[in-house]
Amino acid sequence: MEIINQLSSQIGDKSEASNKIVAQKCIQTPKLLDDIVIGFNSKDKKLVGDCIEVFTMVSDTNPELIISYSAKIIDLLKSKETRIRWEATHSLANISRKIPDTILSILPLFQELIQNDKSIIVRDYSIDAIANLADVNEIYSEKAFELLKYSLELWGERHGKQVFQGFYNVLKFHPNYKNEIETLAEPFINAKKGTVAKAAKKVIKRANEIK
Repeated sequence: MEIINQLSSQIGDKSEASNKIVAQKCIQTPKLLDDIVIGFNSKDKKLVGDCIEVFTMVSDTNPELIISYSAKIIDLLKSKETRIRWEATHSLANISRKIPDTILSILPLFQELIQNDKSIIVRDYSIDAIANLADVNEIYSEKAFELLKYSLELWGERHGKQVFQGFYNVLKFHPNYKNEIETLAEPFINAKKGTVAKAAKKVIKRANEIK
């Protein structure tokens, strides 16, 4: 448990620097994650936030190391603390391709977050998780497509970048959706957000390349 005492909130570090150091230690010695995950149950919300942030940092480069803890991460999606939810959704987005059955089983929970969560970041990473699910195979892609379309209908440009990346992944397994996807993306080629316009143009180009 000594590793938990090295987290940012525990040593008065207002930055994420100390958590990055802990994350590197966990990558070098993955067994330390067993200690970090215990912190998920703490009443100290800053500590919980640090612990799940470490999981995100680890999964950014070594997603396989946190797969066995996915159930514990999912439990945090219902936290009242925004930071905890966004780190949890980020971690799950990082491992979505590796745990497709699990992600599929919690699609209703992701839909609830996409629909109701006030945090743009939480919604972004929730849609990222779905977009990555669409990159696994034909079956998962089909399931993801419906929620991606719903997200676009609900939020429009706000999460367009994430949705269009998901559409791009869908086309890998469902080229027959090219006309529908092109129709959905077309209104966003001149979006105010440059990243959204770029993503829309990219997926339309891909759709046009399909014979």
